[in-house]
Amino acid sequence: MRKSIYIVKIVLLLGMTGCSLTDPFVDARREAGQVEPVGSSTDDYPVICYGFSSQEEVDQLAQNECSKTNRQSVFIRKENFSCSLFMPQKAIYQCVQTDHPVPPYQSPCLERMK
Repeated sequence: MRKSIYIVKIVLLLGMTGCSLTDPFVDARREAGQVEPVGSSTDDYPVICYGFSSQEEVDQLAQNECSKTNRQSVFIRKENFSCSLFMPQKAIYQCVQTDHPVPPYQSPCLERMK
């Protein structure tokens, strides 16, 4: 009985987090009160943490970061087990200059919430 209560609590917790638990994110964390980020992402080299996301979704998120400065993202490399428990992979990109504007990325999770 006690074990089933814990399982129900875990399932509810995972259900409440929804897409946020599995959506890729830019590793641009900041410490409270600090100006400089502690995450490994920069304006020139966006770093995306992901787990179960498609490569296309990760590429689009990197492109979204680069499009803020009207540049194109270029994949550099992937590192395993270097982000977080639920997002163990890290993809590193470089933003390079481009002549045409790039549309921003829209998360599919936001589309499901509408």
